[in-house]
Amino acid sequence: MRTELHSWRPQFQDAGVGDSRRGAGRGAVFGFIVCLWVCGCRSVSLVEPVDLLQPGWQVTERPAVWRPSRTAPELVGELLIATHLDGRRFVQFSKQSLPLVIARTEGSLWRISSPMKGRGFTGRLPVPEHVLWFQIDGLPPKVSAKSRWEVVFDANGRWHLNDRRTGESLEVAAP
Repeated sequence: MRTELHSWRPQFQDAGVGDSRRGAGRGAVFGFIVCLWVCGCRSVSLVEPVDLLQPGWQVTERPAVWRPSRTAPELVGELLIATHLDGRRFVQFSKQSLPLVIARTEGSLWRISSPMKGRGFTGRLPVPEHVLWFQIDGLPPKVSAKSRWEVVFDANGRWHLNDRRTGESLEVAAP
């Protein structure tokens, strides 16, 4: 007995050319709108670049140690704090001249970014309370007693900004 091999092809019913084109057109339009929305949100910055050399800025740099959480290792770097007479604020933590975190407020907007990770977030005031970098409004920062943050001073003139919930902390050297 001989067995013959036949090629098998699935049989499809014709759904109609008009139906498939209309569906594909709607999907393409929807995909295009989603791409515009996603790309538009990532590419448009609500906060303009800042020039700290312009008049009105008061800039301070200090050595600092940042611990992102209670269990994370410490990162030693430089803290740059700049405040403008009109209320704008710019805070940057960098390590060996590479910015790790940049936080700023301007008008009714805030922005925090991590250039090393290529990520950033922008929003409207008030600033998020859980973000350490927005708690730094001066040297040392002023925090309310009801805040999750506390400022502790040591005998050497250093100050520590600590998050009571997460253990995140920033230690800044005395001038």
